[in-house]
Amino acid sequence: MNKCPCTAWLVLRCRHLHRVAGPAAALIPALPVVLLLLATAQPASAVYRCDGDGKISYADLPCPGAAPVRIDAPPPLSPSSPPTSRPASQTTATPDSHQRQAVELARLQQLRELRERQDQRLRDLAARGAAARDKKCRSLQLQMRWREEDVRDASLRHEAQARKRLRRTEERYRDECR
Repeated sequence: MNKCPCTAWLVLRCRHLHRVAGPAAALIPALPVVLLLLATAQPASAVYRCDGDGKISYADLPCPGAAPVRIDAPPPLSPSSPPTSRPASQTTATPDSHQRQAVELARLQQLRELRERQDQRLRDLAARGAAARDKKCRSLQLQMRWREEDVRDASLRHEAQARKRLRRTEERYRDECR
């Protein structure tokens, strides 16, 4: 049985659509329902906190006798905006904190340089491996040309052996170079 993406009440209508236009067309009968739900959806609304008799409750309507309080959210940070200010305890730098920061900075620079040297070694190793592979492939291509010449120049008696050598060289080339 076909798996229908429609809900149970739409199954009868969508069977015909499945046969005619595929499973995506079966969602067409649900389109008015979806549009109706989107049209009636409410945007985010205010939430009110009510304190009464030592209990806190939240409601979508203002509490009786409550005065409105406006709370403005801070604007979103943009990439070009400066970072927020630090608390006063963090802005007063002591000589000891400067020294610790300098030591940490030196340590991070050494780690970065070490990582860069390791990356360069890996790149050099990969380049040497690629060069060796290219050299091997060129050598196998040359051997294949020689084997083809051997097959052309071979006598009837040695032709089968020359073809066998050519086939083996081609297989080795395919295995190592492609």
